[in-house]
Amino acid sequence: MGSTLDQLPEIITAPRTDAIYNCHAYLTKVPIAAIQPFIEAFTQPGDVVADFFAGSGMTGLAALAVNRRARLSDISVLGKHIATGYLTDVAAGQMRKAADAVLAKTREAIGSVYTTKRATDGELVEMVRTVWSFTYQCPSCAFEMVYFRHLDEKGHPPESCPGCNGPFARRTWRRLNDVPVEVVVHGENNRHVVQEPTDYDQKKIRDALKDPRQKKIPSLEIKQDREMYSRSGLGKAGMTETRMFFSPRNGIALVELWRAINDVRDKQLRQKMRFAFTAILPRASKRYQWSAQRPLNAQNQTYYIAPVYYEWNVLELFERKIDAGMRATAELFEAPPIFAAAQIRDVTYEIASAEKLKHLEDKSVDYVFTDPPFGSNIFYSDMNLFHEAWLGEVTEHASEAVVHTTGKRKNGAEERYEALLRSAFQEAWRVLKPGKYMSVVFGNSSGRIWGLVQRALRDAGFNAAPAHVAILDKGQRSVKGLNSGSEGVVTVDLILTVQKPERPNKVDGAASLANGDTESLIEEAIRELSAEDARNASHVYARVLRKAIQRHLTVDELHLSDVLIALRNAGYSINRKTGLLQKSELPRKEVA
Repeated sequence: MGSTLDQLPEIITAPRTDAIYNCHAYLTKVPIAAIQPFIEAFTQPGDVVADFFAGSGMTGLAALAVNRRARLSDISVLGKHIATGYLTDVAAGQMRKAADAVLAKTREAIGSVYTTKRATDGELVEMVRTVWSFTYQCPSCAFEMVYFRHLDEKGHPPESCPGCNGPFARRTWRRLNDVPVEVVVHGENNRHVVQEPTDYDQKKIRDALKDPRQKKIPSLEIKQDREMYSRSGLGKAGMTETRMFFSPRNGIALVELWRAINDVRDKQLRQKMRFAFTAILPRASKRYQWSAQRPLNAQNQTYYIAPVYYEWNVLELFERKIDAGMRATAELFEAPPIFAAAQIRDVTYEIASAEKLKHLEDKSVDYVFTDPPFGSNIFYSDMNLFHEAWLGEVTEHASEAVVHTTGKRKNGAEERYEALLRSAFQEAWRVLKPGKYMSVVFGNSSGRIWGLVQRALRDAGFNAAPAHVAILDKGQRSVKGLNSGSEGVVTVDLILTVQKPERPNKVDGAASLANGDTESLIEEAIRELSAEDARNASHVYARVLRKAIQRHLTVDELHLSDVLIALRNAGYSINRKTGLLQKSELPRKEVA
């Protein structure tokens, strides 16, 4: 065990690009390639791996891939749905046949909802997508500005009113009705052709808006006590129900597609298609962002709608997702050498709070790998409403491990979060066999939250000295992500592995955690930087945290912004094209 542990790298790199990871979105997923090395280091084939913040079940898939058993649990209804979809094995031929039948039934039910006239020959065809734009009204001259029409070639917003040349301010200008600005169809050569919306398109949109099926769109209210109500400005935008995020045409198509899927008799095929359906919901909504270069997808962590967004043909999205699902299924269940003839397929998923693991007996688990919510970063249950409206069951958010920053629940939020984490770690201690290990994935830009995690682990009874601390880099697919430092957002996490002692009440190093000297730790981390280490500010921040944790220190005063300032003073800057750190001129010494 010791030699295997020594082989675990300090930096785990697992880009979010594989077929399994991209098959269905879920907040802060950990790629299975990042989990497998830890499972292999701390367990043997046939051992039981547990994850009590299981989310979409990546730990279970990773355990399955290396022939271990898995016991997953979470309060998330959506998480269990996604994990069940991943674990449902259906033959590709059967899946294709069933999906084709569902699509045909849906097309018949929606009729000409997506029909448009191709400009080149007047032929009636199905639209691929429509681009929509916000419209703003100038408070000075009442000019109605269609936002899309006044972007420059690179997609940058206008700076002034086209009517009176006064300054343009999205926050203060009145927002009018959204309007379609482009329609994309398959051309006569089957290539995509962009054309202007016509009166025919406008009539189709009006007809869809009056269709009685609008009332049949499953919907949940996003109430004022939800964190995302404030963070996403839903009250001001009037977007207080999940159904409001779908265009009239897409709402109808989704209703009929969901009905057709749920009419499928075969349970396995029905489950797999329900999985594909929920996977397309963000892109099928107004949250699918347009950009001048390429689509920007939907921001899964907020209910943000960009001023220019897509209305994508739901049936085309579903067909693509069926293909993606079959690729992921093949990778999980067919591609050697992942699965051998004697492969153990023993993965269970329970809806349960991490502080009450009633489904697990004392000392029944060989290893825990878990990824708790990161403080106040993301509110899973709020965002899950978008999918769970269709599933007909809602996550119980009262026991969610989060730190509220708005509303009545703000008071005492960190204390409640720490208490819940402590209870969860105590449950992990209870179910783990003596001498076994738990790995916790965590990321936060505040050292205070990290101190909270360290105390919760110590108080639960785990050895204070970590067995291993690794940096997890899941890769970034945008310059915004790479430029983490400029926005105070951490883009890498730590994987902290701790051990349950062989004997209870004899916890090594369980003395009170001391406060670390934040400035000295940052300076030390920067002095040790190599070209390989200096990826971005988040990597340096993670190294500071790792040093503190390994020395049993807390750094409550540390924040990512402190690392940024220190890097700048040490002569580092951020390359605006790549988001990577680069060494610039040596800083000038201040003269007294």
